[in-house]
Order: sequence, then structure tokens, then C-alpha cells
Amino acid sequence: MKSVRKWTWLVVVTFLVMALGADETKRPKGVFSALKVGQSVSLKDEGSAFTITFFDPDLQQSHKVIEIGSDYVVLRDIAEVTETTIPIYSVKAIIKVKTKAQ
Repeated sequence: MKSVRKWTWLVVVTFLVMALGADETKRPKGVFSALKVGQSVSLKDEGSAFTITFFDPDLQQSHKVIEIGSDYVVLRDIAEVTETTIPIYSVKAIIKVKTKAQ
């Protein structure tokens, strides 16, 4: 009976740890912290890396952010034909352009 309780406790703790960890992946940190899912961005291939640019406020551009992971970002083109997964090591820069002085 004690082993059943021990396993039940282990399953509950494991579930809680996984649930709390899942919340961390929803909110990007680090390099991708400035990006948001649904945001419009432009993508420039620099040869060995990519530059991602976005405007503040959000303006229609060539790509839309559809997923952000801890070490990658996924962009879909405006025609909704291609999805590009960009690993963190292939990002040269993420540029925010402000159109109004703040």
C-alpha cells in the first residue's frame, strides 16, 4: 500500500513540474523575447544567418511569427506558402524599428 502512495505522489509531483515548465516555454526569453506570436516581421537572408526586423507599432510585412521556442522561431510568409524554422544559431540580429519618438 505504501508503494502505491509513493508512486501516486511521484506522478503528481512529475505532473506539476511538467505543467510549470510548460508555462516557461510560452513566454520566450533571451534572443526571442522581443517577438510575439502573430507579429508581422521581415526576414532577410544574410548568407550564413538571418536578420529579423519588426516595427513598433506592428506594420504588415513579409512574414508572420507563428511559433517561438527557446532555441528557434518559426515564420510563415505573407502568401502562407512557406514556413521557415530558424534555429537560434542562425540568427544574426533581431531589429526593432521605432516609428515614433518615445
